[in-house]
Amino acid sequence: MPKTTDHLDTLDSMITEAVHRGLMHHTAEDEVLNGRIVTVGGRELLNFGSCSYLGLELDPRLKAGAIDAVQRYGTQFSSSRAYMSSPAYAELEGLFERLFGAPVVLAPTTSLAHISALPVLIDPDEDAVIFDQQVHSSVQTALKLVRGPKAHVELLRHNRMDLLAERVEELSRTRRKVWYLADGLYSMYGDTAPMGELARLLTENERFHLYVDDAHGMSWHGRRGRGFVLEALPHHPRMVVATSLAKAFGVGGGVLVFPDAELRRRVKTCGGPMIFSGPIQPPSLGAAIASARLHLTDELTALQVRLQERMRECNRLLAEFDLPLVSNSEAPIRFIGMGQPKVAFRMVERLMEAGFFTNVAMFPAVPMKRAGVRFTLTLHQTLDDVRRLVEAIAYHLPAVLAEEGSSLESIHRAFDLASRPAAPSSARALGVQGLELTVRQARSGLRLAHATTIQDVSRAEWDALLGQRGTFTWEGLRFLEETFRDQPQEANNWQFHYYTVRDVDGTPVLATFFTEALWKDDMLASARVSRQVEERRQADPAFLTSRCLAMGSLLTEGNHLYLDRTRDWQEAMRLLLEAVEESQEQAGIKTLVLRDLPAGDAELDAFLRGRGFVGAAMPDSLAIERTWQDDEGFLQALSPKARYHQRREVLGWESAYRVEVLRHGDPAPSRELLDHLYALYRNVKATNLDLNTFDLPENLFERMLQHPGWELILLYLEGGGALPVGVGAAYVGPEQYCPMVIGLDYRYVQSHRSYRQSLLQALRRSVANGKRRVLFGMGASLEKRRFGARPQSHVAYVQTSDLYPQAVLAQMEAEG
Repeated sequence: MPKTTDHLDTLDSMITEAVHRGLMHHTAEDEVLNGRIVTVGGRELLNFGSCSYLGLELDPRLKAGAIDAVQRYGTQFSSSRAYMSSPAYAELEGLFERLFGAPVVLAPTTSLAHISALPVLIDPDEDAVIFDQQVHSSVQTALKLVRGPKAHVELLRHNRMDLLAERVEELSRTRRKVWYLADGLYSMYGDTAPMGELARLLTENERFHLYVDDAHGMSWHGRRGRGFVLEALPHHPRMVVATSLAKAFGVGGGVLVFPDAELRRRVKTCGGPMIFSGPIQPPSLGAAIASARLHLTDELTALQVRLQERMRECNRLLAEFDLPLVSNSEAPIRFIGMGQPKVAFRMVERLMEAGFFTNVAMFPAVPMKRAGVRFTLTLHQTLDDVRRLVEAIAYHLPAVLAEEGSSLESIHRAFDLASRPAAPSSARALGVQGLELTVRQARSGLRLAHATTIQDVSRAEWDALLGQRGTFTWEGLRFLEETFRDQPQEANNWQFHYYTVRDVDGTPVLATFFTEALWKDDMLASARVSRQVEERRQADPAFLTSRCLAMGSLLTEGNHLYLDRTRDWQEAMRLLLEAVEESQEQAGIKTLVLRDLPAGDAELDAFLRGRGFVGAAMPDSLAIERTWQDDEGFLQALSPKARYHQRREVLGWESAYRVEVLRHGDPAPSRELLDHLYALYRNVKATNLDLNTFDLPENLFERMLQHPGWELILLYLEGGGALPVGVGAAYVGPEQYCPMVIGLDYRYVQSHRSYRQSLLQALRRSVANGKRRVLFGMGASLEKRRFGARPQSHVAYVQTSDLYPQAVLAQMEAEG
């Protein structure tokens, strides 16, 4: 899981780029707004970015209501509602109770409504909370206030009613109430909550309660504009609905709709913002009164019908041009999938150049790989405006895909859309000819080769390109292929992919390898979170585990990517990622990881973020460039403090041990010894949750001794038992010595400094093998620094179409 700083850095980078490209942080330049046209950068644009779906913000009656309220009550009423409310409040709440047919409480914003309601409605000691993965951020923010030592809060995959039913049934056995928090109409894709199934759950389980944010469903839908949720499920005694006045209603503010007056009273009395925050101010109250009166007339129905005409015409055109619409609902929100952020950026740029203002939808509102163009329909737009926008998207899409090296197939894969023809009907209908929608051949003549076994890769070439970086020499990869197959544990069966990109003259420009394997989603989470996850895995071993396609493997460290930056490296990377994405799709894998890349590479970072990857700092790896041959040289290379530490804590204990080295070709060790070595490894693995992975195969040490290059360093206590108290497995490469696996009897770590002794013996073996570079890998940074090791910073880049695991881990991290 990326750390919070990684998340913020990625968010900052994405939005900063969007701002730099003129796609966000605009200020309307118009002296007078008419709703249909907005001026940005000196250009008049048709506005498809407003959520005022019925266009009521410019209605003369709402303007007059605001003016009248200012004349009567002033520009503000500066008092907490706990003490006194503006005179307009009583009238407005009375109108809303007629409109909704239920008790209501008003709030200055929907966010403050959530903050008022949730801590009052939910008892963290007795209730359980399940919230939808895509419920609005303001609901999730308010939910953070529902805390306690016995609180139970969990995340549900978006709209998975089957999983919800299971969890509600389970939690109902021990909890007084089980609350489900969701949106009625989701603000990005425009899809809706399955209200019929939620109604069934309410009927079947008396402990099930609903809290629904219907901010985007208000006014444009339902009798009297009561919204999507209350139209589908009229008032239920165990449902609270929050909605917004800041969308189609035409003013500012939020509303809470309660099933009974007592619940309304309790939230109004005890809700934090109801006591400590300011109210809706008189101008908004006056405009809201005018809008509420309009909602109680037949005129609202006519407005809804007109908007429905635009929505249906839009849907017809999107289907006619076969555009990648992500959710085909009859709602005023539309999301056209673009996949990679750079494709979405370019499309929104082209639409602005063509005279249309739309929104770029990107991380974190949607997964990195699922960026798109989001636009909204309002009554300010004409039917012709809608037609022109859809035709413009259809016209520009082929050119954008060609410019950015993407394709419709890539978009369909990213959003799990049904397979469609390669060339959209829009290209034919609009006369766009000769535009390649899928760029499979490199423009510069580069060619990519893909193999699934190292046996099909040139040994000499591979070792020349990557053989000096770690354990992934040609021979080292043969070992991995033979070891990580036909294992009883699913996590220890890997599939391998080798990629080489060559220039027209046959020169390698890129080389790397990937593995398909089962990962623990919490691999990079904090140890505290991983402990929580491991507790859940006792009952559900598959909890937060995912198949990943990752550069390198879980038993290799170092930069796995050879890239010749003097040649067309970006084109080589594009070819690689296209090939990897094909393998990813064939395997049905949602997460792609490029790991152990050097930190601080600005060019590569910009390239990968543009392709939809999120950067995450990895733990530092430690390495020694050995220039000495004996102990005196070793000590002189250290600082005085480290030198003292080595003499007292390491070299001073060496005589307590007898060291034995096992290598390929030696007599096979006994079964008892091999089992003991694996038990020592399991001791260390069980305590190391900072990098949480699955246990390695039980026959790992046996397999190592069957392959050249591996050796085992065994530590025996002088005068001790017949079995070692420590083991280190190391790979001997062309120029590097790589300790990779360690096992310890923890009874001797403190008393006999056994871990420090294992590091010392690895250094001694590097000298014996004539290797100047010692790659100590990740973990135990302080101890390794005391041996003169220097940290090397690396970064992983993650691209996923499933944010659920990250969201669950973030929730656990937030809960403490």
